[in-house]
Amino acid sequence: MKIAIFADVHSNLFSLQAVLVDIRQRGVDAVYCVGDLVGYGPRPNEVIDLLRHENIPTIMGNYDDAIGNMRIICGCDYKNEQAMKLGESSILWTKEHTSEENKAWLRQLPERLEFTAGGLKFLLVHGSPRQLNEYLFEDTSEEILRQFLTENHCDVLVCGHTHLPYHKQVFGGHVINAGSAGKPKHGNANVGYALVVATKGSLQMEYIQVSYDFEQTAREIEAVGLPREFAEIIRTGKA
Repeated sequence: MKIAIFADVHSNLFSLQAVLVDIRQRGVDAVYCVGDLVGYGPRPNEVIDLLRHENIPTIMGNYDDAIGNMRIICGCDYKNEQAMKLGESSILWTKEHTSEENKAWLRQLPERLEFTAGGLKFLLVHGSPRQLNEYLFEDTSEEILRQFLTENHCDVLVCGHTHLPYHKQVFGGHVINAGSAGKPKHGNANVGYALVVATKGSLQMEYIQVSYDFEQTAREIEAVGLPREFAEIIRTGKA
């Protein structure tokens, strides 16, 4: 079974459109989104509308929770005061520019999805199985990852939130980060998603990078009054 999983679109409509075109061309059997549809970018409503139109199973990210429930903070791990102020401006702008209908839709998103494919049990979350905004980086302790796999009785744990893709084999199981389909931090402007092939208990994962007109998104970010720092992340793929 061939499965496409993407995350962290962050209101980038043009990148999402490019990702979905690439996915369709690969003849996948299923598509999933592991959250953070909104924030930082200029088109929250259009991103939500597209996912709803495509009927893609989607889980709640910490940003989706913050906007849907009109929270003051999103639970991000800001490194300094400047980053915190930028994050606050993103939350304020996104709350003001997301429709009430779409906020209601964000509120009803599940925090996890489970399914079986190729003889493997998958668990999809945004941050970690215990918290929406917990970061599971590639260097997260293997003991912690093993605990998540064991406690949740799954063979494959898929997350997002860090915007940094990886695939780790842990004590006979797998942990996959789907990277970012809208606000990459892997060092270039391409966005991406995880392409997973599950067959008879075995698993392969490839991180697919997709090019798109990132300058169009960057210019829109600047035009709507969002911080220019967000536009530079889109242009460079660097936080």
